Amino acid sequence: MGIYGALATAVTGMRAQAFALENISGNIANSQTTGYKRMETGFIDLIPDAAVGRQVPGAVLAYSRSTNDVRGDIITSPTGTHIALNGSGFFIVSQKTGTTDGQAVFGDANFYTRRGDFEMDREGYLMNGAGYYLRGVPIDAETGNVAGSVPEMIKIGNGLIPARSTTRVQYQLNLPAVPAVGLLYAPAQTGTNTGGIAGGDLLTAFTDFSAGETFTINTGQGVQTFTEGVDGTTVQELIDWINGNANINATASLAGGNIQIVANDVQTGLTIAGSGQLPGVTTQGVPEFLNQTVEGGAITVYTPNGASVNVQMRWGMLSENPNTWQLYYMSQSNPQQWVTVPGGEFGFNAAGALATLGGNPVAAGDVVQLNLPNLTVNGTTVGNVMLDFGIGGITQFSNANGRASVTQLSQNGYAAGSFMSVAINDAGRVVATYSNGEQIELYQIITANFNAQNMLKRMDGGVYAATAQSGEAILSIDGGISGGALESSNTDISDEFTKLIVTQQAYAAGTRIVSTSDKMLQEALNMIR
Repeated sequence: MGIYGALATAVTGMRAQAFALENISGNIANSQTTGYKRMETGFIDLIPDAAVGRQVPGAVLAYSRSTNDVRGDIITSPTGTHIALNGSGFFIVSQKTGTTDGQAVFGDANFYTRRGDFEMDREGYLMNGAGYYLRGVPIDAETGNVAGSVPEMIKIGNGLIPARSTTRVQYQLNLPAVPAVGLLYAPAQTGTNTGGIAGGDLLTAFTDFSAGETFTINTGQGVQTFTEGVDGTTVQELIDWINGNANINATASLAGGNIQIVANDVQTGLTIAGSGQLPGVTTQGVPEFLNQTVEGGAITVYTPNGASVNVQMRWGMLSENPNTWQLYYMSQSNPQQWVTVPGGEFGFNAAGALATLGGNPVAAGDVVQLNLPNLTVNGTTVGNVMLDFGIGGITQFSNANGRASVTQLSQNGYAAGSFMSVAINDAGRVVATYSNGEQIELYQIITANFNAQNMLKRMDGGVYAATAQSGEAILSIDGGISGGALESSNTDISDEFTKLIVTQQAYAAGTRIVSTSDKMLQEALNMIR
C-alpha cells in the first residue's frame, strides 16, 4: 500500500469527518425545529484485499443514521390544533400542488411527519408550519364511529350546523319510598277511551269529539249517550247537560279542543266513555295536583327547526296501588295542564327496583325505555321522543327528604349554531365548537407506523417518505396523541458540541497523516541527489 495508500486513507478519514461535521452542523441548526430528528454519523472501514499476513487497515466511509425512534421533549401549547405523539408513529400529511377554481388541489402521495404545529388555513384545512396538510378519517355524526379506513384531507367548514330535533332523553332518577306529599288518586281507566272520576279535583279530558263520534255518560241513575251532529247535538250542549244535571257531581268545560270533566271534592260514581282518545289525567285545581306529586326535573328539548321547548315532569304515587308511580309532563303552562305519559306507570318491588312498566314486567338487566308520542308543549310540537332510563336507571329507594333525586337528565337535540373554534383532543379527534354550545367530532387523526422507521427517506419540512427498506405504513387510530402540545427537536446541544470537538480533533489528526506522508515522499525524492 505504501505512502500513497496512506495518503489516500487519510483523505477518506478527513472526508468522513467532514461528513460528520455536516450532520453536527444540521443538528445544531435545527435544535429549535419542531419535531426535528437529529442525524447521527456512522463509519464503515474499507479493507483492501490482501493475504492474511499482509492485511492492513483500510479507508473509511461515513454514513447517516436516523434517530426517528428517539422522541423529543413534549411541551404544552396554547393552540388547540397543535398535537404531539407520545409514542412511535407519524402523522399522515399531503402537499398542496396547486389551486383550481379557487380550491386547493393536493397530491396523491402520503408523507409522514412528527411536526404537529397544525393550524387552520383560510380554506379550513389544517396545515403545519412546514406547509404540509393533515389527513384523517371522517367520523359518523350519528354513531360517533370512524367512517372508513382511508385517510382524507381534513377540512373544517365554518358555516352553520342545522338544528337537530330531540328524539331521545336520557333520564335517570330515584323516587322516594315514602313521598313527602299526599298520594295521588288515579281515575279508573279501561283501554284508552273510558275513565271514572273521583274526588281530588281530578280531570279527565276527551279529544277529537267531532261529527259522528259518541260520548257516553253513566251517572249511576242511567246512561246518556251523545252523538256529535246527530239530532242537533253539539259539544256545548253536552257540556251544558253535564253542568246542569243534579246527579252528576262534576263540572264540564271545553279547553284547547278537549272536553274536560272535573269531579268535585267528593266521590262520585260518574263513568264516562267516548270515541276520542283519552290523553291522560290533568287537574283544574293545580295546587292540589302539585301537592300530590313530586318534581321530576325539567329539560329543554328542540323541535326540528331548532325552537326550544321546556318540558317539566312530575311524579305521583298512586293511592290505590302502593309502590306505583305515574309520570306526568306539563303540556300547557298558562293555565297549567299536566298530562300523563302513556304507559308511564312504574311499579317497584320491595327492594326498590323497577318491577313493572305500564303493567308489563321488567327484568333485571332490561333497558327501560318509554315513548312520548307527538310531544307538544304550549302548542309547539317536538315530535316523538324516547325517554331512555337505561339499565337500573330508575329506582325507589328511601331518602330523607321524600323527593325525587334526578341523577341524569340530558337530550340529543340542539338549535342551529355557527362555527366558533376547532381543537384536537387527546383521543386524536378533531372537535369543532359552535355557538349553540355543541361540540361535534368531525375527524379521527390516523397515525402511521413502520417496521423500520429509521429507514424512511428524509425530505424538506420534517417529512419522510416510505422506502423499500422501511416497509409499508401500518395505520392506527391508537397513536398516543396529546392535544395542545408539540414535540420539540431531539437534538441535545451539549452532546453535539462534544461530538464537534471529537470530530475536529479527528480531522486534525488526518491532516497530520497527510503532512507526514508528504515529508516521507520528500525524503524519498531527496535520495537521488
